[in-house]
Amino acid sequence: MNLLIVDDHQVILDGIKNILPEDKYKIVAEANDVETALQFLNILEIDAIITDIQLNGRSGIDLVREVKAQKPGIKCLILSMFDEKTMVQEAMEAGADGYIIKSADPEQFIKALEKVSQGEKFLCEDLSLLLLQKESLFEKTKNLLTQREKEILKLVADEKSNKQIAVELFISERTVESHRKNIYRKTNTESLVGLVRFAIDNKLV
Repeated sequence: MNLLIVDDHQVILDGIKNILPEDKYKIVAEANDVETALQFLNILEIDAIITDIQLNGRSGIDLVREVKAQKPGIKCLILSMFDEKTMVQEAMEAGADGYIIKSADPEQFIKALEKVSQGEKFLCEDLSLLLLQKESLFEKTKNLLTQREKEILKLVADEKSNKQIAVELFISERTVESHRKNIYRKTNTESLVGLVRFAIDNKLV
């Protein structure tokens, strides 16, 4: 399997070379930025890319997006020091086939590469738990408001007055006001700015 390794630290590049089974994987190119990696992508036969997120210039997540747009068959494994939920989620949404942190042991890294090369998704256990926790929180938030409250929240975010909302939804202003009070209570917000921020953060608008 032909590999392209992308990292701006030579010690990481050398470390990867030292632990890869030579009978299964061949490093055909190394790069320390997105532009160089994309150049290799156009002139070499590459089966998989192992990339850090933090690179010189653009990020490894940008690289994954471009690789998947140009050659979706190429596998992309993120090897990063970042273990934040948002970073992992962004990488996977960009199209990464796997994500492993640099503190993982060599055996887990090889396992990740094997799973990705076989067409499977891979997250080390700690990261899987992080994403499951985030998903559970999202599901809880998604079901926090009724369908009518969500409709009113969207109109509030569009800066519509109670009267305008009442006319658009064919309900009374008093009903709109009652719904707004419930929305504030359920979202634990006290101002319009806070309410709109909550809606945006939780993808309700």
